[in-house]
Amino acid sequence: MLLFWRIRYLDSRDRRFKDRDLWLETDKLDAAARAAVELCDELRDSRDERRLLRFRHLFHEEKLSGDKLNARWRRHDRFRLFGLIDYFEDENGQELSRKRMAELLTGSPTAILLQPGARQHDVDYMLGDKRPIPLDQISLSVDDLRILGYFARDLRELLASAFYKDGPGTLNSVGNADPTLRTAVTDEEIRSFVTVFRRLYMTTEPAGFLMAVKVFARATQGYRLGPWIAGVAREYEKTLGEPPWMVPYVGQANFTIKRKRLIDVFLYTRYAHQPSDDRTRQYQECLTAVGGRRGLLTWLFLTTIWECSIHMKNAGDIIADFFDRYCQTNGVACDVLVSVALDNPGIGQLEKKDDRERRLFEERIKRLAEQMWANEGRPRGGPAEFMNDARTALASALGVDPMC
Repeated sequence: MLLFWRIRYLDSRDRRFKDRDLWLETDKLDAAARAAVELCDELRDSRDERRLLRFRHLFHEEKLSGDKLNARWRRHDRFRLFGLIDYFEDENGQELSRKRMAELLTGSPTAILLQPGARQHDVDYMLGDKRPIPLDQISLSVDDLRILGYFARDLRELLASAFYKDGPGTLNSVGNADPTLRTAVTDEEIRSFVTVFRRLYMTTEPAGFLMAVKVFARATQGYRLGPWIAGVAREYEKTLGEPPWMVPYVGQANFTIKRKRLIDVFLYTRYAHQPSDDRTRQYQECLTAVGGRRGLLTWLFLTTIWECSIHMKNAGDIIADFFDRYCQTNGVACDVLVSVALDNPGIGQLEKKDDRERRLFEERIKRLAEQMWANEGRPRGGPAEFMNDARTALASALGVDPMC
């Protein structure tokens, strides 16, 4: 496999951004390194783009002419482009932080470079007082501890879910056919995620996301982290009041349904409740807004709750860590009911009925094939040559379809 990586670097000598073309031919690596690089490339996704950085030293810089490039392409069965949006180097190939880039560009040791899309609360945090939060001088009430404790419990359960890790799936369409939804997670796993998400999303829940933010901001008043967490929560609320930012197959101007309405409609019709007449009407309005494309509407809902969970994580990780360290520093034991899975570690350890039947069926087929092979005088090819006959014979004796 041939990997190409164009890096943007800042030359400190003239303070100009330039391009560096890097190449890696994996067939020239030792077996272990080749397997590792190709596996990291195959596992690459937008949430872990930096995985390949550990192999930066294996890439070599080279400018190729058209003929040399074509020749190199022909030598490999696969060609992949690689890039990191927010990765920069200096002229010596060393990674540059945004702080260091700002210093090089301006010549000022106090300059800072903001991330694209930075909000005011991000700027305030970067310029704010960097005093640490004195956990031993903060006092949380019993109610505050209960709110943060249950929030931390549910957040961690949410982030450990299969849906959070694998995302909302993809839309697929052929020709003019309506798009169909495909996900890596099962319907059961989606429902499990929605159950926990609802506890954090609903403002009527005692330890929801916004309530935990309120407690944290009050407890850390006077320190820069509190306003930043509150800013993340404001961005979260703002997005709930806006339509989804990207709607394939439908023009953005044609889809005016707000994210909050979309979430509520699905919660109150498809997941948490049996639908009322009003919620059924609202669901039909959402469906009409996407031209009756049910797969598209479901994908929009799944994408929306997944994006909301990222907002919750960005602030929630800090809140949960604050709660843990506060309890440890002050020797506080919070009376929080842990998740059912932690209370019962044996959940999920038994073999499912279908899996057990399938395993036993395959084991019997293997034994029967070995017996058939032995009865035929152990011919060349071994028992594997009799697997199909054994499968057919056993299925016939059981009266089932051999393909099941």
